[in-house]
Formats: sequence, C-alpha cells, structure tokens
Amino acid sequence: MASDRCTFYTYPTAFGPLTLGTDGEGVSAVVFGDVQLPGALAPADVTNRAATEIMEYLAGKRTAFTVALSIGGTPFQRDVWRAVANIPYGQTRTARDVAATLGAPESFRAVGAALKACPTPLLVPTHRVVGAGGRPLGTGEAAERARAFRRLEAMR
Repeated sequence: MASDRCTFYTYPTAFGPLTLGTDGEGVSAVVFGDVQLPGALAPADVTNRAATEIMEYLAGKRTAFTVALSIGGTPFQRDVWRAVANIPYGQTRTARDVAATLGAPESFRAVGAALKACPTPLLVPTHRVVGAGGRPLGTGEAAERARAFRRLEAMR
C-alpha cells in the first residue's frame, strides 16, 4: 500500500459523521466520527461510492454492499470477515455460529476479537453477530450502533 495513495474523507450520515479511508485500491477504513486517518484529506472515487452505498443502506434502498474493500488482517480474521459478509440481510448469527462455520466452534472468543478488529464495520456487517444471549458484542456506542443497524434491517 503506497501511503501517497491513501486518502480519507468524512461524510455526514443519519448516524453522525462517518470517515472512510482508502489505500488507493479499495475502502480500507470505516470509522464512526470525524477523525483523521493516514493519508491526505480528500474524497476518492471509492470512498464516494462507499458513502453512496451506505446512504442507500441507511435509507432502506440497499441490502448489500458492492464497493471494493482493501483490508489486511490475519488469515483467521479475513476468514471471519468473509463469513460475516455472508450473513443475510436482516439475520443474525452468534459468534459461536460463525466459529462453527469456520470449523472451529470453540473459537467464538477469537471470532469476537476478529470482529472488534474489523477496519470496515458496516461494509462488513459485524452488527449481525451477537452474543449467545442475543446481545450485541462489545459495549458503549459500538453496541448501540449495532442495535440500531439491526433494528433498521428488521424494519424492512
């Protein structure tokens, strides 16, 4: 990833500002809030497309994202993120369910850690993974956002 190709830009949404970053290949970061990411402050075609897709999702006009992602991670993290991306719109799975799809049902804690490390939440629908009791993974604002996104999907 060439740092001179990295850009980021903050877009307004119904959930507050959303900062999207790119490494020049695809979306490399989704951060809730107006934050500085590596690279230059400038919109890019891929972040503009991602912002449009996110706005369509929030408006109920989109159920899946097609924008290119460029995210690193360990092989296990990438496997988790791919599995989560396959959870159908409006449905949830537990971290144990995701671990079982990977052939390692006892690795549910590692699944939770991989979800927390995901650099592109929402585009990778980490909000569709819940704990055993149906509660969002994590705490605070992230858990509240996950609840809100699941409610949004359930309404459609």
